[in-house]
Amino acid sequence: MGKSSFELRLKRWSAARGYALAIADAGIVETVRKKLEERKSSGMIDPAFFEENLTGFRYPDKASLTGAERIVVVAVPSPIGVLPVTAGGRRIDLRIPPTYIRYNATFRDVLDDLSKQALGPGESVEILKAPLKSLAVHMGLAVYGRNNITYVAGFGSGHQLCGYIVRTGERPASGRAAAEGRETALERCSSCQACIKACPTGAIRADRFLISAERCFTVLSESHMPIPEGTRPPKRAICLIGCMECQLVCPENKGLLKTVPSGIEFTAEETEAVIEAGRKLAKESPDAAPAAEAEGDPALASALAKFERLGMTEGLRLMGRNLDYYMSR
Repeated sequence: MGKSSFELRLKRWSAARGYALAIADAGIVETVRKKLEERKSSGMIDPAFFEENLTGFRYPDKASLTGAERIVVVAVPSPIGVLPVTAGGRRIDLRIPPTYIRYNATFRDVLDDLSKQALGPGESVEILKAPLKSLAVHMGLAVYGRNNITYVAGFGSGHQLCGYIVRTGERPASGRAAAEGRETALERCSSCQACIKACPTGAIRADRFLISAERCFTVLSESHMPIPEGTRPPKRAICLIGCMECQLVCPENKGLLKTVPSGIEFTAEETEAVIEAGRKLAKESPDAAPAAEAEGDPALASALAKFERLGMTEGLRLMGRNLDYYMSR
């Protein structure tokens, strides 16, 4: 049976913008939710990691689903950003991995464009807060690498996944069951060990495909908890947040990862102010914002303004903590 008018419209819209896209019935979200819970129950996912990182999803209410909803996941190209800073008398090009810059804004931008340019009368869309990597893989949009990062054809790992639930007002003509989706992995991962050797913390393992996420440096860099003593920092790129080690050595990314200027640069005074703000994480509540402190600190106020232009969701103190960690090693 041919594709519906709805699917064709969205595919054309996606192709015109250089995105990749997949569509499935709403039931696929329940398939993914159950699989995540099973891995938690079996002990494959560390309980503390699950509690901190995987409990904030908002799954569609099954009772409210009419069968006319579609799950739409869009892969938007996302390059590595470069943020120059001056520290210790030298200029350092910090890397910001894909997805961090304008993360929330990208969801909103895609939603607005999708709503205005691709949807028809009686159709509506909202952002879906669900495990997008798993959804994208189940829907055939992406495949997992051994590093548990998703890879999209033509983008490699340089993409941001944006998820939406679209109410179309009519049931799908195909009657295809969403639960038919399954997880897939890159074929070369069965013989390639590049990311295993590159991982600074041993989070990527040879004895199982699911990484030990609680040891992943990206996860550590995003947490307000202190980075454990003895943790080896990434060495190929100094990142303001996250880690690029496994992505930089991955053969699947050859010729695909793009690096672009972030449009922001920190002076020596601003860099020192950011680092000092990061040092306060150990002394004060991680939820405390340095905005009040910036009123009497022109360098911090300037850094905050620049940071806000990046549209990142992580706090400035967290960035400062990470930069201080790198600079002290």
